[in-house]
Amino acid sequence: MSKIKNCSYLIEYKDGSNDVMSKDLLEESMDDIFDSVSRIVKKYRLHNYNEEKKVYKTTLFTCDHNFTAYEYIDHYRNLPTDIYGPFVLDEFDIEIIQMFN
Repeated sequence: MSKIKNCSYLIEYKDGSNDVMSKDLLEESMDDIFDSVSRIVKKYRLHNYNEEKKVYKTTLFTCDHNFTAYEYIDHYRNLPTDIYGPFVLDEFDIEIIQMFN
């Protein structure tokens, strides 16, 4: 079974700057950065003991599209677990999607 390893969040701001945050740091900062964020991407490695490690990026929010929170969540929950892992979205990711979309 695959496991998610090395999870981080790539933050793009409206002023063009970027940041990389851990889950804990993003959770602490969400209220402070809410109005200045243009994109949030979850980056994680999917490690299966029988295969090489793979890196995935999951966009949780972007100003470029007007997807609803339901559309984001539904899309990611319908991805094949054998390719993207069984836990593409955790409760924190769903909270981000619902807060920003």
